[in-house]
Amino acid sequence: MTVDPSKLRWILSARESTDREEQVVNQLTDLRKFVKGIGGEILREVPENAVSATKKTRKLLPDGTYGLEVKRPKWDAILTDLRRGTANALAVTDGDRAFRDPRMLEDLIDVVEYYGVHVASMTGNIDLTSDDGISAARRLVDQRNSESRNTSRRVTDGKRHAAWKGGKHGGMRAFGWRKDQLRLRKREAKILQAELERIKSGVSALTLAKEWNAKGILTATGKTWRASTVKAMYLAPRMCGRVKYRGAVLRNEDGSYVRGAWEPMMSDEDYDEIVRLWRPETTTEQDTDADSDPAKAPRRPATRSRLGAKGRGYRTIYLLSPFIRCGKCQARVIGSTRRRADGVLVSIYRCPASGQGGCGGVSRKAEDIDKFVTAAVIADHRRNAMRQMKDLPPWPRAGELKALQGRIKEATRRYEAGEYRDASRYFSSLDRMEIDEAELKTELRAYSREQDARRSIVADLETRWDTPEFTMEEKQAAVSQSITTVILLAANKGVPFHHDQIKLIWRQADDS
Repeated sequence: MTVDPSKLRWILSARESTDREEQVVNQLTDLRKFVKGIGGEILREVPENAVSATKKTRKLLPDGTYGLEVKRPKWDAILTDLRRGTANALAVTDGDRAFRDPRMLEDLIDVVEYYGVHVASMTGNIDLTSDDGISAARRLVDQRNSESRNTSRRVTDGKRHAAWKGGKHGGMRAFGWRKDQLRLRKREAKILQAELERIKSGVSALTLAKEWNAKGILTATGKTWRASTVKAMYLAPRMCGRVKYRGAVLRNEDGSYVRGAWEPMMSDEDYDEIVRLWRPETTTEQDTDADSDPAKAPRRPATRSRLGAKGRGYRTIYLLSPFIRCGKCQARVIGSTRRRADGVLVSIYRCPASGQGGCGGVSRKAEDIDKFVTAAVIADHRRNAMRQMKDLPPWPRAGELKALQGRIKEATRRYEAGEYRDASRYFSSLDRMEIDEAELKTELRAYSREQDARRSIVADLETRWDTPEFTMEEKQAAVSQSITTVILLAANKGVPFHHDQIKLIWRQADDS
């Protein structure tokens, strides 16, 4: 030691790779006693809990390429203090705790050589003041680095095999599941499942995030929701039970998806529909690629649309703004307000002025047009539902169920009449027929539910339209299912609204 021990200003460094805060506290306690026996004062204590000394992250280099580095901001701060002379001594419990990355060791060697820093470890396995000591430290780092790589390889292999078997393979608890990541957490699962139909009807991830934050619902990590968080959660293949490993959705040799051991949040059909709505840029080829994840597939350029657009684009509080055009110049009509003679503000649709891309020659009161178009959309949904009802044939296995029930009734009559010599034959036959009957009844109930759902579509739309829960996004989505464009025709000033003043362009069956 070249410095008077009483003049040493120590930094104490304690680290654990996993979350073991108590062990870090114990290390610091031991270090205090250790440096007290040497002399000097403790300037700062630096605990690093759950900080890896080998895990590397990507780093942008000055030449524009990328490299890898171990990120330890607190360790970098220690070296900065030592170089600046704020402190002149470093104490660690063991070289293994201090560093495992060769670059970090070389940085520490430079600090000792150029700044005369004193480094001490409780185990005595660090001596950076001699060639032999430096060589020993390098061999120690190389040995520990090799052990870390072997452990990492074994863990990775274990996770890979677990993924192919549909088991857990790391990661924090997902919202909607318990800590074991296998069973659903009912309260959270109910929240997610309740929004499925709303998402299909046009509600965005941003709207859901705002609503959940207003209700005080927090993420699995206790944070508030963001639109990106909601979207990523619903687009995760885990939601429908598909297994994802290292960015790829796994498939079996026969092309089927590898299924996880956890309870799925939704069906494959629901998941694919949400991917279609929230990732419309994903191509069919990408969806069917055995190694692709549709939720993360590369985007292709999408056609800009006023319906559901984001940012400073076309998101609007006016029902028909995504659809309405001027009948004179075909420009996009905008929603606005004007003040009546009595001072009351009313909403209007107007063509922008000529300097803003329109002609400024058409404007009408929005309320009248909204009411007419809403009634037309609901009527169109009603017609479509009735057409679907007609397209849905009677349940094709009704005759089979009726015949089976007839056989059960006849067998029971014969048993009660004493026509069976062996009762076991009757009961074994009855068991088989009752199992078949139960399966047919289950299929009938599912078919009936589909019929009932089709009957309730229009009634539900008409009932919910004016409720606060039915968002503008859902209304515009309902309009888009029936109408592509609303053309606002010119009319004389002061003339009352008439439906001849607008023209509806109805969506054809083959419209995308």
